Amino acid sequence: MDSLHTGSNELIYIQTDKVSLIIKGRAAHPNFQEAKYSEKDSTFKVFCHEEYELSLQGCAEPSVLSVNNSIYSGIYTIVPLFYEQQRYELIIEAMDGHTVAFWHDNLNVRNKVTRASRHHEIWSGIINFGNEIGLSDLVIQVDGVNYLRIVIEVFPTKINYKDDYKSIVEGVTKEVYNIVFDLLKKTYLGYQQSDRVNSSPVEFFAVIRKIYMDFLKAIDMILAQPHHALETTHEVLPNYKINRIDSKTIRWLEKHPEQVVVSNGRILAGRALAVKKQVTYDTKENRLAKYILESTAKKLVSFRKNYLHLQREEDQAVIAQIDDMIRNINRRCNTSFLAKISACEASSNMSLVFSMALGYRDLYKYYLMLLRGLSISGDVFNISIKDLALLYEYWCFIKLNSLMKDRYELISQDIIKVQGNGLFVSLVKGRGSKVKYRNPHTGETIILSYNPKKMDVPTVTQKPDNVLTLEKKGASVQYEYVFDAKYRINPALPGSDYYETISHHPGPEVGDINTMHRYRDAIVYRSGVTPFERTMFGAYVLFPYGNEEEYRHHRFYQSIDKVNIGGLPFLPSATKMVTEMLDELISDSPESAFERAPLPRGIEEKLTRTDWSVRDVLVGTLSNTAQLKTCLQHQFYHIPVSRLDENSLPIRYVAIYQSIRLFGRDAGIRYYGEVTKCIPVKRSEIHEIPKNSEDLYYRLEIKEWKELAKPIRPKEKGFFARLLTNIFLLQHSSELPELSIRSEAEYRLYTELKRLANHTTINDEDNELGFKFNNELIMFENGSIDIYKDGKICSKYAIEDFSRKPNAIFRRIFNDICSNEVN
Repeated sequence: MDSLHTGSNELIYIQTDKVSLIIKGRAAHPNFQEAKYSEKDSTFKVFCHEEYELSLQGCAEPSVLSVNNSIYSGIYTIVPLFYEQQRYELIIEAMDGHTVAFWHDNLNVRNKVTRASRHHEIWSGIINFGNEIGLSDLVIQVDGVNYLRIVIEVFPTKINYKDDYKSIVEGVTKEVYNIVFDLLKKTYLGYQQSDRVNSSPVEFFAVIRKIYMDFLKAIDMILAQPHHALETTHEVLPNYKINRIDSKTIRWLEKHPEQVVVSNGRILAGRALAVKKQVTYDTKENRLAKYILESTAKKLVSFRKNYLHLQREEDQAVIAQIDDMIRNINRRCNTSFLAKISACEASSNMSLVFSMALGYRDLYKYYLMLLRGLSISGDVFNISIKDLALLYEYWCFIKLNSLMKDRYELISQDIIKVQGNGLFVSLVKGRGSKVKYRNPHTGETIILSYNPKKMDVPTVTQKPDNVLTLEKKGASVQYEYVFDAKYRINPALPGSDYYETISHHPGPEVGDINTMHRYRDAIVYRSGVTPFERTMFGAYVLFPYGNEEEYRHHRFYQSIDKVNIGGLPFLPSATKMVTEMLDELISDSPESAFERAPLPRGIEEKLTRTDWSVRDVLVGTLSNTAQLKTCLQHQFYHIPVSRLDENSLPIRYVAIYQSIRLFGRDAGIRYYGEVTKCIPVKRSEIHEIPKNSEDLYYRLEIKEWKELAKPIRPKEKGFFARLLTNIFLLQHSSELPELSIRSEAEYRLYTELKRLANHTTINDEDNELGFKFNNELIMFENGSIDIYKDGKICSKYAIEDFSRKPNAIFRRIFNDICSNEVN
């Protein structure tokens, strides 16, 4: 065998006495040359009716060379030569007046190679395997006979073929068996029989194409030497026609004495019941054989009907093949002894005929093969796999579910729905394929949907692949995030726009990032007559790339932290970054989730910002229960001047605290009101609550007492006379100590801690505000967040860093706390 010249674009050259074949192309993918494979990663096979000469790039000698039944075959281990999304030129030329033709199971590939010369028998064409991965048979016919067959292997470029690709197929198959199968695509994989029964139609067709000739041979062997039995019957005949009699004959004569006469001392019968024995083929073995033939023919008829309903170009060669199978099976049923017997399915007490008899044994074996499904291991049966881009989309949804299934409680058991077209199955798009989880730490609901239809939009329907929906405590809206699977990657080749403007490393395509912007802007929600509002808080491209640490420096990863849009590498060997993103989104508080989404320019001016230095809300106590009624009725509150210094004025709101000592189960803060006047008066001048005292009091007139939407619960450490807070805390706190929070950073940190543990408390000992979380104490001191364990500082973070990146710093704080608990 000769090697091709270095630098030649000829990948394969085969020469025989009747035909020559040349395949031209690039031996490496132009955009993904870094996808290196070893010299023995690919297999190339040749099967020819005559001896052949072969020149094969990257290979000197065959691994296996043999001659069997006049078929010359060779198996060669080589570096991969064929890749997805690449063009390859085939040139076929006949020798010495022979006629040639090209055949491939896939119609689109077959039609690409056509006659290229009027005067010579030359065929040529360009083929491209698209995103289909695996083996492919290229067949050269000479003088109408399959003469030369080569088996090539098409490799992916964006993922690892031996690991990631097969892990994707196995992962999808494990979740939904046979969803990976398709019919007569450009490539196929090798499979073997599994223990499953009730195979899908596409599996049935893959098996019968492989065993069809042996199936017919088994039938013909049965027809030539059928199993039979001797059948005994009785019939009344004249005595000269009777050859055999038995005990039934004697009993018949006893009942019919008129047929018996005595002549010359001999007893004769004119007529009697004769015994007849004849061969019959109406046995349970033959009835089962007919059932096998009829059920196989019916399956083929159903397969043909469903194939014609596919939204694909019909391949008349496939239809003719199916028709030929149906015709040959029916002819054997209708023109043999089988036509006179009825079909019957197998019974539990099968005879040894189907275990030992020639023909019957093989027919039953093939019948069981047609019933069973296929297993992903092995190389006995050739069956096509779905386009890798679609498989990647399926795998992303299934893997996202798998990641969450390990962390959260499954609520909905209806995880994945499939739909069939009569031949193969696909994931149901829309509302059918979604799964619900519950976060055990917070009790919040998590929903992952596959390809939900967002119909209620004013422009064009949007169909993202995967949508994560989060319901968070304290929020009336749902937070939605797109995880869109794209089997595309830009290689960032030196000199390209991507390399110069985006990154020097591979990453998602710019167009896919633009699609994420469109999803977030286009998918909106409207409640009643309110304006449309965005429902998407982030959108991320999932793309096939394995170097996660390198990608952390990519512009489209860093953009997630800035605008919550970007890309995340996702493969069976690279799930860390997606897992981190899921954990971050699910652990976010409503405030953190909201802040992930950038706001349109100018909207900040419309939002009310809390000035944390202003404490203009007075939380006042009561002396007795009757005072509450009087204050509410006459719309005022009073407090000694000695308890309010001038720096505390002006007071804009008053909130009434009902203590546990006086009000028991009704304790807490329920009522507050806006102050219209603050008048210093003598205590004796407050006539609504008479008291003979000349002490100075502030009488605070209230415009209107309002009731909080949700009362603030008491959590007393001791008695206090008054507390100053702000209106934001009053309207957003659930427990009394929260009113002491002094900054936005403190509020954010407490909110995050409270979501994760119900026993988070605020302590105010020695006038130093801090948070107790589990066994840790978190204090704000001198511009930093200090974490104490057993009275000693174990971690420290700058408040400025927390204010700038609250989510990231909080996760680090929480990890420190958790690690301290473990230690």
